[in-house]
Amino acid sequence: MRLLLKSFAFLAGAVALVLLGVFCWLYFYSRDLPDVKAVAQYAPTTVTQVSDPCVGTSIAIPYEAIGENLRNAIRTAEANENDPGALSDLFHGDFRDKPLHRASLPVVVSRSLFCSPSKMLKRHFDELRTGIQLDRHYSRQQLLTIFANRVYLGPNLCGIRQGAEFYFHKNPSELTVSEAALLVAIVKAPAVCSPSKHPDRALRRRNEVIDAMVESGTVTVVDAQAAKAAPLGVVASASTTAAQ
Repeated sequence: MRLLLKSFAFLAGAVALVLLGVFCWLYFYSRDLPDVKAVAQYAPTTVTQVSDPCVGTSIAIPYEAIGENLRNAIRTAEANENDPGALSDLFHGDFRDKPLHRASLPVVVSRSLFCSPSKMLKRHFDELRTGIQLDRHYSRQQLLTIFANRVYLGPNLCGIRQGAEFYFHKNPSELTVSEAALLVAIVKAPAVCSPSKHPDRALRRRNEVIDAMVESGTVTVVDAQAAKAAPLGVVASASTTAAQ
C-alpha cells in the first residue's frame, strides 16, 4: 500500500511538473512568435502614421478618438474588452465562425500579426500563444485600440480611421450608430459585405450588428429602429472607386 501511494505521489508530481512546464512555455516563451512589442505603435496617445509588413502603412488613432458608437459596435460584433482572455479559447474552442462573436480579443489581434492566413492546427496554436503574449504586454483598452487600427476593411483600407474617411468622409468619433455598425459589419468579410458592391448583404449584416448592440444594452430599441431605417450612407466617391 505504501509503495502504491509513493508511486501515485511520484506520478502526480511528474504530471504537475509537466503542466508547470507547459504553462511557463505558453506564457513566457515567444522566440518563435511575431514580435508583440512592435504593435505598440497601434495604441498611440496621439494620431500617428504607422507601418507594418503585414498591413502596410496607415494612420493609428488613440482609444478616445475611436468614438463611443464605433467602440460599442466593435465590442458587440468583433472583440470585447471584457472577454475572459486568450486561454479561454483553449478550453472553449475556436469562435471565428460564429455569426457575431469571434475568439477572445487578444487572439483576434494576434491573427493580424501573421501576414498570410492558414487553417493548420499549428497556426491556430501559434495564434493562441501570441494572444497570451499580447495579454501579458497590453491592457484590454490598448488591445481594442490595436484591433481597431489594424483591422482590414478592403484593398488599401487598414484601420477604422481610413475606413471611416473612405466610406463616410468622417472621423471615426463622428460616426452615427448606423454608420458605426456598417463599418464593423464590413470587417467580417470586406469583399462579401462591401456596401458599394453588395449593398443588400452589407445592409443585412449592418442590421445584425445593430440588433446585437441592442442585446448588449449599448443601443436602445428606439435608436436601433432609427439606425436600421437609415440608408447605408456611403458617400458617392466610395461607390465610384469600388466600381472602377
